[in-house]
Amino acid sequence: MGKMTRRGNWDLPHPGPVEKIQLSERHIRLRTGLAVLFFVIGASALIYGFLGLLGGGDGGWREITASSTGKEHCGGEFVFQYDIEGDGPAVRTQVRQLTDLYTEAMVHAYQLFHSQSFFEGVNNLHAINRCPGEALTVEPALYEALWLLQESGCREQYLGPVYVQYGNLFAAESDEQAMEFDPFLNPEAGAACREMAAYAADPAAVRVELLEDRQVRLVLSDEYAGYARENGITEFVDLGWMRNAFVIDYVAQALEAQGYTRGVLSSYDGFTRNLDRRGGGYAYPLFDRREQNIYEAGILEYNRPVSMVFLRDYPMNRLDTLQYYEWESGEIRFPYVDVESGLCKAALHNLVGYSYEGGCARVLLSLLPVYVADSFAPEALQGLAEEGIYSIYCQGQRVYRTEEAAEIVEVHDGYRASRKAAPCLISGILKFVAGEAGDALKARL
Repeated sequence: MGKMTRRGNWDLPHPGPVEKIQLSERHIRLRTGLAVLFFVIGASALIYGFLGLLGGGDGGWREITASSTGKEHCGGEFVFQYDIEGDGPAVRTQVRQLTDLYTEAMVHAYQLFHSQSFFEGVNNLHAINRCPGEALTVEPALYEALWLLQESGCREQYLGPVYVQYGNLFAAESDEQAMEFDPFLNPEAGAACREMAAYAADPAAVRVELLEDRQVRLVLSDEYAGYARENGITEFVDLGWMRNAFVIDYVAQALEAQGYTRGVLSSYDGFTRNLDRRGGGYAYPLFDRREQNIYEAGILEYNRPVSMVFLRDYPMNRLDTLQYYEWESGEIRFPYVDVESGLCKAALHNLVGYSYEGGCARVLLSLLPVYVADSFAPEALQGLAEEGIYSIYCQGQRVYRTEEAAEIVEVHDGYRASRKAAPCLISGILKFVAGEAGDALKARL
């Protein structure tokens, strides 16, 4: 097996295992090649490969980007690929209309799920945080998100103060700075995280009540309110690292409502919505981490609209510096925080769940109790499969899956496919095109 030295140099035996990708931005650049392209922004679809194979033209696959309208949006954390039909002026009109719709959705999603800023005419998470005890009327998308969180039994949305602590840790530029905020290594930071998490875990201390007519009310106990005043806490409800699961569902719903279903939307941090109902083939690369190496383990093929969630305890792209910190020792801190202890926790290095019916938020909330845990319980993933939420994971150089019909192909050196249990997906999706162009593209894989 290959070994990465502290300075980021590779000491590889020959022949070495398949593709490996550098873990830390403080080491050498990420290995080039197809696997890297999937991870640079954690997105789906090498569309430009198709354009080259198909000879270009006005129609075909395009990357749609949110426009700079003077309003902040979260489009920079997503990649949206869309198969445009037609040619000439009709294509340009469709691209313009799709861009306007996508931009509007990204702007509004940014405002709706923001926990730190007010936006005129929008009762968002920040408004809820600043008005404890007051009933506020919110938009359907936010009400539905809060309902889904409550229905799932999730309490992570109340870890806002803990997420602030981890945000400071992830922003550290050296181990010396990181020591101040790391709850594992700094006793004071650890005690603070445990105390804040204890409030988050207690419904009597903090909760959002869902009232009639889309009204919500933040309720704080007197004890927690006093603790918050003493410690400058203002973010009681915060989706934190989960936010993009709700954003991608909101944007996908806005696109589908206007009839735009020939595209794939992905975030850098592992959330993917494929909207394509035409039955074409897609491929999703599977990866696994062993020690400090990342291995390409295989490819999942599918041909249906799907919502995918990829959870991993290691960074894979430049934007991941927002949610990970890697110590010089090789230890990694990541964003998945246990609501009972205030410490980041993962039962597996990587886990992917997907559903052909529900959105990313539903898949994520179903996976959380399995992934953010002291030990891995594969039987729990089998139970989720009965509810239509499937998984793929890697253990002992074996790729496991809970969907019997899942097609995993091109399993790479040292890995074997199994039909027994759960996840190991990445948020990159590659469209297989038909005919000679498709055969040429597959040959490149």
